[in-house]
Amino acid sequence: MVQKKKVGLALGSGGARGSAHVGVLKILEENKIRPDVIVGTSMGAEVGGAYAAGIEVAELAAIWQSMTFGRVVKTLLPTIPWSGWSSGGEVLRTIRRLVGDLIIEELPLTYAAVATDLQTGLPYTITEGPLAQAIRASLSVPGLFTPVWIDGHLLIDGGVSNPVPVDVIRQLGAEMVIAVDVLVHPKEVRLSGIPVPDYRERILGIIKRMESSKPGENETRRFYPSVFTVLFQMSTVFQRRISELSLQAHPPDVLICPDFSPTPPCYSDVRNGIKAGEEAARRALPTIYKLLYSK
Repeated sequence: MVQKKKVGLALGSGGARGSAHVGVLKILEENKIRPDVIVGTSMGAEVGGAYAAGIEVAELAAIWQSMTFGRVVKTLLPTIPWSGWSSGGEVLRTIRRLVGDLIIEELPLTYAAVATDLQTGLPYTITEGPLAQAIRASLSVPGLFTPVWIDGHLLIDGGVSNPVPVDVIRQLGAEMVIAVDVLVHPKEVRLSGIPVPDYRERILGIIKRMESSKPGENETRRFYPSVFTVLFQMSTVFQRRISELSLQAHPPDVLICPDFSPTPPCYSDVRNGIKAGEEAARRALPTIYKLLYSK
């Protein structure tokens, strides 16, 4: 076979759905496809950073599957200063237990974590310094974890500005890019809330009569979602749109999009997420092989 190209793996943001990255890595490794460059955003930065640090895929899977509700809650305890619900200290300690005190420049393969500069709004690529700190910065979810200062830049979650960092991995020299997109699609979110009674609609003059989507369907289906639901859906729409535009501008050679239906993973149970990653990677193998060994 012709010598394989320099392979880059872009791992996107997506919270618990990032467990699919572990499944993708597992299938690639089983088929002797090892990335030369890894760039991750948010949860992709954590999984990719751990893999770049030499953590075995089986160990990564075991760590994810050992996650409990109690451990998740512990990382979210409120703290001061009030620039985020949590200081992220427990998250940083967890990351350090995973990757130790490794420096990015000393990793056996090229690695970068993507965060967002809160002052400029632009993506910020971290290619040097403590690996644990870079990962912590990349997954600083706004409002949930306090931002992180690195080299004079105040950084938040990379998913805000670059959810699937294909452009960065090209800049780092990858000749063939495999991207993994695990973002939630707005249509997947089941919106609900307090129903709006028909009589209230008429009194307030909001609407004369609600059209039913099906004959005989109850007309009180209108509802008001909670503020948290609205903000979450806003973030979902925003990230999905940014991702679509980014992938159009910087298309990867192979795009892997795991199917998480009908039971998306949560932090206390990621088995379906890992499995979804495995299945999606298997489907992509023929294309990967074709591109990898083409002249």
